[in-house]
Amino acid sequence: MKMNQIAISLLAVIATPALSNETWTAEDLGQELTRFGAIAAGNDAGTIPPYTGGLKVGAGLEPGDGFWPNPFADEAPLFRITADNADEFADQLSSGQMKLLKQYPETYYMDIYPTHRTAAFPEAFLAATVDNAGNPECKSLHDGLSVSEACRGGLPFPIPESGEQAMWNYLLNYQGVNGWNWNHSAYVVNQGHVTLTNTNRSTGEKPFYQMDVEGRDPKIASRIWSRVIAPARSAGTASGYWDFLDPVENDRYAWSYTTGQRRIRKAPEFSYDTPNAAFGSVSFYDEIFLFSGKMDRFNWTLEGKKEMFLPYSNYELKWGCDMDTKLMDSHINPACERWELHRAWVVSAERKEGVRHAQKTRRYYIDEDTFGAALYDAWDDSGEMFRSGAQYNIQAYGIPNNPQQDSYSLYDFTRSQYGMFGNGPTRYREAPIMEREANPQTIAAGQSR
Repeated sequence: MKMNQIAISLLAVIATPALSNETWTAEDLGQELTRFGAIAAGNDAGTIPPYTGGLKVGAGLEPGDGFWPNPFADEAPLFRITADNADEFADQLSSGQMKLLKQYPETYYMDIYPTHRTAAFPEAFLAATVDNAGNPECKSLHDGLSVSEACRGGLPFPIPESGEQAMWNYLLNYQGVNGWNWNHSAYVVNQGHVTLTNTNRSTGEKPFYQMDVEGRDPKIASRIWSRVIAPARSAGTASGYWDFLDPVENDRYAWSYTTGQRRIRKAPEFSYDTPNAAFGSVSFYDEIFLFSGKMDRFNWTLEGKKEMFLPYSNYELKWGCDMDTKLMDSHINPACERWELHRAWVVSAERKEGVRHAQKTRRYYIDEDTFGAALYDAWDDSGEMFRSGAQYNIQAYGIPNNPQQDSYSLYDFTRSQYGMFGNGPTRYREAPIMEREANPQTIAAGQSR
């Protein structure tokens, strides 16, 4: 593939690495920063455009039932990164991306597409986010492990000052108010052998944004519950977890239901580095969506912001490629993936002394616009790469018109396997779920709509 002039310009920029640590204040929101805290301007090379309000699609492009047609279907890649030229782009690649390129030089590559800053948000979210920046009551608590209820309704920390604050933005990234229903499948590929670990019907929501919903507990940050419908051996099982804004005072409430026992039991093991059997044990519970749960076993550092090739506008991966096409023997089919150059917050995590966790070090690269598109790397005690992952992003245009990031991949380099999670339709709810329908007993009985 020949580089065009834009690609050559991009290469010139990438040759000079940069990690920015600008000092911003609340007065910069809506000025040099967007109202959600991203740098409004493009980069000097013009390879990242200025923010102009998010994705705007033509009148003829309409969402389907749980899927969104690709608004960039006619675009061609600017250029391709392979094992042969990866070193030229090393500063914009994560360690995991570089490992895949080097480990599978004959089959893995990254097609780099034009950058589009697609994120769009409703006015209520934007206004609440700006208010949070100037509200002294919106703050982190317990050394960053918790966030105050005063932050509800907007991104809690549009100008994050710590690694914990950046991760709270990631955990609470905006994906609508009313919640969503999934009919998703999870697959694990081990040395070419593909296993469907589960197909589930799930509901998720973030009560953090449900300011006007009667009966919502304002202490809940987010909650997700699932009922397995395949494979047959696990059909009918159900599980869920509720995460709280103050996990120091309120531990994750996790539960499970099995058809054999026919009862709900608490599941405190659904946390930290417990392998997630529903995902073929490729994922720990605190790697769901790349990170989930309590941050207390690591020391978190906000390293700054830099330009990275992030997974972006992956409509083709989510709905354009069927599973036979999407899953290759050792990695996801790179022809299905889309990568763009975006600015990302860099957050590193080092395991605390005296605590148990299978991973010693983690690093996250989190998109400045959505706080959802992301890359993730993890290392073990010997310094060997343990896992890496990517959370894929689209803009769910139309109604409700918000960023969507509910598909992700994880590579387990210790066992030469990988997983692809979140395959299938996502349907946003027209109204929030009623509280009685979020009762575990109701969910287990299969009565949740």
